[in-house]
Amino acid sequence: MKKLCLWALCLVAVMAGCKQKGQTAPADSSDSTAVAAVDAGIDKHSEAYIRQRLDTIYGHIRQMIAAETEDNRTYISSVFNLDSAYCSSRYYSLMKQALEITNETGDILFDYDHWVCGQDYSKDWHYKIREVSDITDSTATAEMEIINCGNANDLSLSLLYERGDWYIDEFGASEAPETDQDYFRRVISDGLKVREKAKALVGEWGWVGENCPELLLTLVMTDKGLKVKECNVYRQYGFDKTDVTFNGEQLEVTENEYDYEKHEDIRDLRLFVKFNGQGDLTGSLRIKHPQASKEYDGPITLRKGYFMYRDGVKKNLSDYAE
Repeated sequence: MKKLCLWALCLVAVMAGCKQKGQTAPADSSDSTAVAAVDAGIDKHSEAYIRQRLDTIYGHIRQMIAAETEDNRTYISSVFNLDSAYCSSRYYSLMKQALEITNETGDILFDYDHWVCGQDYSKDWHYKIREVSDITDSTATAEMEIINCGNANDLSLSLLYERGDWYIDEFGASEAPETDQDYFRRVISDGLKVREKAKALVGEWGWVGENCPELLLTLVMTDKGLKVKECNVYRQYGFDKTDVTFNGEQLEVTENEYDYEKHEDIRDLRLFVKFNGQGDLTGSLRIKHPQASKEYDGPITLRKGYFMYRDGVKKNLSDYAE
């Protein structure tokens, strides 16, 4: 399954090892004569203009990578949105919808960066435009070579003419078994089915049992999927920056605040539960909180609309059995 690319709005990813698939680089462009001719007024449906357009796109990437220093990875940290600027409207719209879905399910959309053709890139990353062909009023194709980490990667681009210029409509051959846009549509369709299942989680959930923290959890459905409205340990302390994901089977609710000076968690919540067949959510809970004397790490069962309040109020997590 394809997974999340360093998508350009955040341009944040865990970079690990060079891989294949299309990347792009800047100005290795060969044809200064073609550029001069374009500047002289050649129409935008000429091969020369399309080559210049690709040089503009991939040259921008090359410039960012070339400007990097040991302390500043310009390409990754840039806020410039390559996908918004250089992809077709339909490609970018579908990608954004698919990204929202994968954020809800805890998945990732790409496991490589389609601009640099890999999970990582080298300082000498560059590109070559091999061929531009099949030019019509609205479409064209381009064959490129991306050189990354010492490896040459073949990259086919489908281009679409819209908004007065050429934009990338597909990274990869259009005859591939599944194009990126097909993949986005499948992710969106599957995600909407998961969202329907998530509606069963909407409501208030309370702990069941004697030997775990008195966790209360309230879930609501928004236009961005399932969200946590309230998460707290009864009458003791709460978590208010929780992330929630649901993949159709497992619900995950997490929050973490880390002290980088002390190299330890300040607060930590990790709830992993599934429906058990009787309507309850069962699984594991890990909690660490500044107001607790120790952390809890053990099983938990949550029941919808059910709270079994104990006599007295537990003051510390150490009051709970391990």
